[in-house]
Amino acid sequence: MVSRSVASNATRSGLSYESSAPTANRSHLNAPDDFMRIGEQRDVYRIPPRERDYLPYNRPGRFYGVDPHYYGYRVHHLPPRYRRYTYWGVDYYFYDGIYYRPWRNVYVVCRPPFGVTFEVSLLGATLRAVNFAYYCNSYRVYSAIDANNRIIDQQNLIIAQNNAKIAAQNSALALNTTHANTAYSLANSLGLVQSYAYANEPYYYQDGVFYRINAAGQYEVIVPPAGALVGELPDDYETITMGGLEFYKVDDTVYRLTLVNGVPQLEVLGQMYGNLARQYNLYK
Repeated sequence: MVSRSVASNATRSGLSYESSAPTANRSHLNAPDDFMRIGEQRDVYRIPPRERDYLPYNRPGRFYGVDPHYYGYRVHHLPPRYRRYTYWGVDYYFYDGIYYRPWRNVYVVCRPPFGVTFEVSLLGATLRAVNFAYYCNSYRVYSAIDANNRIIDQQNLIIAQNNAKIAAQNSALALNTTHANTAYSLANSLGLVQSYAYANEPYYYQDGVFYRINAAGQYEVIVPPAGALVGELPDDYETITMGGLEFYKVDDTVYRLTLVNGVPQLEVLGQMYGNLARQYNLYK
């Protein structure tokens, strides 16, 4: 059961814990593209992007660009020269740096699938470097995945082999084993899979998408690594309840609010897969 959060901390850029969110007032609520609504108790709630007005297909910006990406927003029609790709059993429609996924009888602007690469020279803005609550120096073995989900099984194998390479740790970057073990135990109890980063490689973040620079010198879209810390979540985050606790979900990635050196941060906890992902999938 997915629940929505009271939006005293909701902004157009999503959810932020690094700075105080603006106080909602009626001037915001009267805007044509209103993104909040007042309930009977005068509480202010977020309107998810998929419930807001439709966008023209040429409104979103390229996933690697600085213009608004409008992830989660609906479009009635695809651009006339789109290309169709299938990743992990999901159809994507791509044109001019923008990806779309089918949803009901329309399409939703979405993030690029894992493994997509692009030249560094195409990037119009500096990506934000990612800080980590912890790194891991060993890959953990997970419980057996539902035998019917072979595509997800293969995907997680690739996560382990390619994206989450576990190398000798840089001695200058200490491992926070207590935090790592606590996060792993929680993720495992919730049925999440974790993809690990290693300390001697930089990682980057923009609007819910994580990147690394691959061996060819290109930016590569990767599975969000466990322990990655961000100060804000994008506009299309969802508040969910799992195991009686509240978390934040962006696509299939689950974040939790945590304290790192006394500072509130949003930490990547892990990814949903298989039946769990389908249970919380809002784009059925």
